Amino acid sequence: MKKTISNYTRLVLCLCVAILALSCLTGCQAGAGETRAEVNRRHGRVFNTGMLRIQDDVDSLFLLDRPTRLSDKYVR
Repeated sequence: MKKTISNYTRLVLCLCVAILALSCLTGCQAGAGETRAEVNRRHGRVFNTGMLRIQDDVDSLFLLDRPTRLSDKYVR
């Protein structure tokens, strides 16, 4: 006895494939309503935030994020 896919199952499968293809083509931000200028501002803000975090890491690596414990007097 040969099993076949019913028309309803085939229709549901085709719809699932179509929805998957559309979601892959449009991405998560489809219809977000952002202009090109808003996207550029958001990308610039993310880049600047990342650079500030890198600067904070470098400062903590070289101990520049806290006051020095050294004396301001000359010691001989």
